[in-house]
Amino acid sequence: MKILVACLLLAAPALARPVANDQQLQQALRQAAPGETIEILPGHYLGPLVLDRPVHLLGRNWPVIDGLGQGTVITVNAPDCSIEGLNIRNSGSEPELDHAGITLNRGRTEVKNNRLENVLFGVFVARADDSLVSGNEISSQLKYDLGRRGDSVRVWYSKRVKVVNNYAHDARDLVAWYSSELVMRGNRVRGGRYGLHFMYCDGATVEGNILQNTSVGIYTMYSQGLKLRFNRVSGCRGASGYGLGFKDAGDVTVSDNLLCDNRAGIFVDSTPLKPDSYARFHNNVVAYNDIGLSLFPSVRGAQFKGNRFYENQEQVSLEGGGLQQGNDFRGNYWSDYQGCDLDGDGRGDLPYKCERLFERLADHNPALRLFTQTLLQEALDSAARLFPLVSPQPKLEDSAPLIEVGVLPQPEPQPVDHAHWLWLSALVGFSLGAARLPLMSRIERKSALSAILRIQNLNKKFGANQVLKDLCLEVQPGRALALWGPNGAGKTTVIRCLLDLVGFQGEIQIGPYCCRRQGRRARGLIGYVPQELNFHDDLGVLETMEFYAALREADPKSIAPLLGQVGLSEVGQRKVGELSGGMRQRLALGLALLGDPPLLVLDEPTSNLDAQARDGFLSLLQELRNQGKSLLFTTHRREEVVRLADQVALLQAGSPATVCQPSALEAHTLKILLKGDQLDTAVQVLHRDGFSPARNGTGVYVEVPRDAKAAPIQSLFSAGIPVWDFEI
Repeated sequence: MKILVACLLLAAPALARPVANDQQLQQALRQAAPGETIEILPGHYLGPLVLDRPVHLLGRNWPVIDGLGQGTVITVNAPDCSIEGLNIRNSGSEPELDHAGITLNRGRTEVKNNRLENVLFGVFVARADDSLVSGNEISSQLKYDLGRRGDSVRVWYSKRVKVVNNYAHDARDLVAWYSSELVMRGNRVRGGRYGLHFMYCDGATVEGNILQNTSVGIYTMYSQGLKLRFNRVSGCRGASGYGLGFKDAGDVTVSDNLLCDNRAGIFVDSTPLKPDSYARFHNNVVAYNDIGLSLFPSVRGAQFKGNRFYENQEQVSLEGGGLQQGNDFRGNYWSDYQGCDLDGDGRGDLPYKCERLFERLADHNPALRLFTQTLLQEALDSAARLFPLVSPQPKLEDSAPLIEVGVLPQPEPQPVDHAHWLWLSALVGFSLGAARLPLMSRIERKSALSAILRIQNLNKKFGANQVLKDLCLEVQPGRALALWGPNGAGKTTVIRCLLDLVGFQGEIQIGPYCCRRQGRRARGLIGYVPQELNFHDDLGVLETMEFYAALREADPKSIAPLLGQVGLSEVGQRKVGELSGGMRQRLALGLALLGDPPLLVLDEPTSNLDAQARDGFLSLLQELRNQGKSLLFTTHRREEVVRLADQVALLQAGSPATVCQPSALEAHTLKILLKGDQLDTAVQVLHRDGFSPARNGTGVYVEVPRDAKAAPIQSLFSAGIPVWDFEI
């Protein structure tokens, strides 16, 4: 039997080497075999750390690596390394020496899910091809002015690097130079100088990034073959203040971006660079900027189609005056167009001409923009309309302008983040009838790059009981996340925080809205199905739907299709009190779908259903997910998680969550036979190591994942408790 146990232990995956102090950590780095994982336990460790061989640093519960203000905190000099789950602090402050939180000098290295605080540069990727920087939160040294701080991420002479899903704030730039085939995806940047800055970066893909309150949003120089799409840029108010900027670039595709509340939405200079290259600007929304499009007259060959120029103070500006020519402006929407569409083809019968006299004067003398939106501007433009002799030559002409953009919501009286409420209009299709103009709803549906739900550092206490600790989760559009854990782990508390039913610390964002500051709008994007259903049993099914549709201000015409979708068309006239449990649950789902929310939140939705009703309800949820709905749900049934979820968040009260694949929950029951006088000790050891054991006679029963059946036995051997036998 002992031989069998030994063979089982040898067949199990190699364990990480745990370290708990500085001496152990430095020794592990010197002795690690290639590919070995070093598990850094919670605590405070001193830098610098140097990785001279391929190893994986894995932090548990955010151990701190402290550079004490000297040099770079972690330097990677070997390929195929990874750094994950660390809190990296206090680098040196010398920009000439590139002092950073992490510097990568070799390729194929992954830097994932770390926190970098008070570091001059965040992650410096220097000649490290095929590396990944993902899921990190990065801030620079706040004691310095913005220009003196370092970059949150700097990519230098590195190919095929991916920078995805990072949150950078209060750092200088996120910059890439001399690096080809980059991917910049899903990053959030706040309070910087250049949100994203590219020089000599051919073949880059930039998509799904959110940039707010930076001096410049995304600026591209001397680069070819770029794709920029599904980005959101707002609040760029620096000296130039460009949302998107292009200089000496070629073969550029810019599509489906939202540019709002910037000094200039799009700036173009010498792009496309060569006569045989192109610059295509398609289906972008450019709204509420001081200038919608800022263009140098020397630009030739640029194409602008399907864009929405909405309520910019100045739709188009020609830098330095002159005339633009050789560019294609056809099929855009202009909010100041005054023509009509008599033939009903959706295009204006007369061309749109950008020809305001005040704007032309301001192009020649930018100081005149001081008088924008004053009586002087109105007087000059009125005179030009009344006396054609003083009318200026048009800056541009759109021969087939779009006639209608739909109905956009108006700003509220209090200060409003225009990017946020404009993005809400995207969710409803930029019009009260979404079919009229599906542009922005298409951005939301097709882009799986911006999370519909993002939870950052969520903490919740009930008295002295810490239920949620530093919870970080994301749900992408069209994906399903299951919350899994024992009773008391905090699953329902997460949902109550989403619904603003309890106070919490941390950040919850639904779509573009912060639950704490914009709770009503955030909750408007949620459809909620509770565990316990409370209906008015004397009302009919149709009456119930109509009642809740009125409360939610949903379109009454959507009720009949929803009843059909949830399989209740035949019982619309029946009283709710006459419905079976499965039908009541379907009614709850129909109510949750009123208003077409993108996120469904379900708390134990099948707990009171029999097997047949449960199967039908899960099939309905699968269909909704396939149609693009996002799901966040709790359940105690493994088979439901495996069937429905794309990812699982494992919750344990008072501990950060672990996110894994549903297959990790497919479990086996392991019976371990021990001496009777060691049962209590064994149970304590297994509890300590995260298992849920149960005693039975001379044995202990433990449920284990299918790929870690030896883990409980290894725990007992490590504690000096002999195992006599086991059964699966």
